Amino acid sequence: MTAATGTRYAYCHDSLLLQPKAGAEIVACRALADADVLAGLIDRFALAYPGADRRAVVSLWTLYYFSTLTIAVAVAGLELRRVVPVALDDISLCVDPQTAAPQAFLLPHLGQVRGVLSIEHILHPMLRQHCEPLIDAMTAHTGVGRKLLWNNVAAYLNWIVEEIGRTTRQPDFPDAVNAYHAPVWSDGWKNPLFGLIRPHCGDDGQVCARRKICCLRYGLPGIGGCGLSCPLPQGRA
Repeated sequence: MTAATGTRYAYCHDSLLLQPKAGAEIVACRALADADVLAGLIDRFALAYPGADRRAVVSLWTLYYFSTLTIAVAVAGLELRRVVPVALDDISLCVDPQTAAPQAFLLPHLGQVRGVLSIEHILHPMLRQHCEPLIDAMTAHTGVGRKLLWNNVAAYLNWIVEEIGRTTRQPDFPDAVNAYHAPVWSDGWKNPLFGLIRPHCGDDGQVCARRKICCLRYGLPGIGGCGLSCPLPQGRA
């Protein structure tokens, strides 16, 4: 990152790495599509939430996972025009050895700066070569719904795209946002993010981005809900 973007997006500075974090446990992302590997990580992560709904535990783990992935990839692509190699087969996950929580992603290289690209090209490796096959496997192995998992992707991706849009001076950014929200991409791919984040105006006139599918995190002890972004009243308490 440049000095300017590095300061602006300091929260994702250590999300994409070429060398693993000290002491981190490394798991190939492709291995997460294996039922036993995924269950082992979730079992360890669930120890912090005894007796909790397994679906909520899985969802929270993926919130950590997808927030780390989507925010960093969007910043690299939309701010720096750098397409990073994040296909499921290409990268590994750095996991906290104590909690099994996702920490960062280990890349084989930094990718390439491609100049002016559409948001479809920027997000293709992440959404279609990483999130799509992983979510399909997670849905099959955990019982957590596909739309819930895609909504976990959409929540953070929508936030960072809007955040970049507020600060960027790139003239093509509005077109990028429109493409991101399109129901179908230019090559015919049905966009699973479509309609999962909706603008909502509260009774006080405050407008927020509201999820279509609840992430269930409000049911976990010590975590709490998502506030106004939750589609369920109990998740907004």
